[in-house]
Amino acid sequence: MTVTPSAAIERLIPVLVRIQARLDDDLSLAALATEAGLSPHYFHRLFQRTIGETPKRYCERLRLERAAFRLSLHRSSILDIAFDCGYQSHESFTRAFRRRFGTTPRQYRSVRRYQPPSTEGAVVAELRGDCQVSQTQVRELEDLPVAFLRHVGPYEDVPEDLWHRLTAWAEEAGLVTADGDGLLLLGIAHDAPGLTPPDRMRFDAALRVPEPFPPTGDIGFQVVPGGPYGVTTHVGPYATLDQAYRAGFARLSKLRRYQVVGLPAVEIYQATRINASYALNQTEIYLPLEPR
Repeated sequence: MTVTPSAAIERLIPVLVRIQARLDDDLSLAALATEAGLSPHYFHRLFQRTIGETPKRYCERLRLERAAFRLSLHRSSILDIAFDCGYQSHESFTRAFRRRFGTTPRQYRSVRRYQPPSTEGAVVAELRGDCQVSQTQVRELEDLPVAFLRHVGPYEDVPEDLWHRLTAWAEEAGLVTADGDGLLLLGIAHDAPGLTPPDRMRFDAALRVPEPFPPTGDIGFQVVPGGPYGVTTHVGPYATLDQAYRAGFARLSKLRRYQVVGLPAVEIYQATRINASYALNQTEIYLPLEPR
């Protein structure tokens, strides 16, 4: 049976969403093939051909990259982080982590532990004059159902056309009006620069939808999970968003009641059309938190 690239990604979108949302779950070949409604042998071939990695290697890479990110940010024990990332024992986690990063989780944490600047002035001094960054607040976000188109590659290469395609699809489906009334555009960054290879980084261009729907072509459905988020507003070109991220991380790392989960990071755009060349884009950056 021959499957077109569009049909393949449509078949795999629910599986990819399951993996990213439930890395601590059963992600065996049999479980993922059942999710896709395919035999394990055919699913393995389709996944590797479409995604560029075997299912096992893809899941292990995401688990270890999440673990590395949390080791640098969280105060949780190494064993708790291992369990949260789908490993059943400290030993199996340490072996896998050493293969991927060339060091043990404990050694990695001692070197890569994030230390926020000691004063707010140190953060502000990093900000250039071509953008403005608000104070950072903790807000509760409700579950947010979204349609999305995935970009795999460097974040700076995400094409504006993804949101234009989503908007056109939503208008045709009657989910938003032609004047953009009720349109909420988002970006969802799943991976940490410096941990995930640039050509493997996942970014979803997204828009809010009223209810779940089955994948249509390469447009998929997922739910941005509700809960506490640290929110920082950035005004300026998208090229300077990293400054708002740095400020937000530094401020949130000092909170006593919460620790920064950090990913996926959600960007909510205060616009009805994405225009990277506009100098005064307003973007709310949501960084997920969890109670200490």
